[in-house]
Amino acid sequence: MQDMVSITFLGTGGGRFATIYQTRSTGGMLIEDRGRIHLDPGPGALTNMARLGVDPAYTDAIVLSHCHPDHYSDAEVLVEGMTRGGINTRGSLHGSLSVMEGTDGMRTALSEYHMSLPEYRGTLRPGEVTEIAGTPVTVTPTKHTDATGVGLIFHTTAGDISYMGDTNPSDDVTQPHVGSRILILNVTRPFGARLRCHLCSEDVPAIVEKVSPELTVLTHMGVKMVQEGADEQASRIAELSGHRILAAKDLMRLDIGDSIKVQ
Repeated sequence: MQDMVSITFLGTGGGRFATIYQTRSTGGMLIEDRGRIHLDPGPGALTNMARLGVDPAYTDAIVLSHCHPDHYSDAEVLVEGMTRGGINTRGSLHGSLSVMEGTDGMRTALSEYHMSLPEYRGTLRPGEVTEIAGTPVTVTPTKHTDATGVGLIFHTTAGDISYMGDTNPSDDVTQPHVGSRILILNVTRPFGARLRCHLCSEDVPAIVEKVSPELTVLTHMGVKMVQEGADEQASRIAELSGHRILAAKDLMRLDIGDSIKVQ
C-alpha cells in the first residue's frame, strides 16, 4: 500500500481580475507528504486555512513559482506563521529568481526582514533538482510574462505530482512532466478566449495526451473560466482527450494513495 499524500486547494482562482474581485479565492494549495508545503499563497490563503482549521505554524515550506501577487501576496504573513511569529528560525522559503532577488522591474516578493526569518532560502532554477520539506522536487521551465517563473514536479511518496505553473503551451514546458501521476494545470481561460502567456481550455487535450497522467486537475481559473462553468469546461476537455479531468473547487482535497479520492 502506498503512503498517503494530500493536496488541499486553498484557492482555485487566478489572473488579475479573478484576484481583484475574488471570483474564487487565490490561495494556492497545500501539499502534505513528508512535510507541509504551501505552494503559491496568494490572496485568501490564510483566510481559508483558518476556515479549515489548518495552523500556519505547522507550515514547513513556502514555494512561490513567480513574482505575481496572485501567487505570493499572503507569503509574508505565512512566513511569520511558519516561524512562530519570527521567534523560531525554522522552515524554508523557495522561489523563482524574480521572487528571491527581483528581476525586470519587479522587487523581491517579500521584505528583507521576512526573507531573513526562515532557516533556509533557495532560488528555483529550471533544470535543477532540490529538496523541499523532505520531498525531492524537479524545477521545470515556463513561458510567462515573468521570464524566471517555474513549474515543479514533486516526487512524493505516492508518485509524481506536477504543477506546470503559469505558462504558454509549449513542448519544452510539457516534456519534463511526462509520466506524472497527477498533473495540475493553471487554466485561466475557457475555449475560445486566448490569453497570452496563460493556458486556456483548448491547450489541455494535447498536454494531457503527452503527459498521460492518472488525473489532471484544472485550477487558477479566471473570471471568464468561472462564468463559462469550470465543470463544463473540464467535461468538454475530458471528451476531447479521453482522460480524467477535474476542475478544482476552493477547499477541495485530494487524498492520494493506491487510489485518488476527492474530498
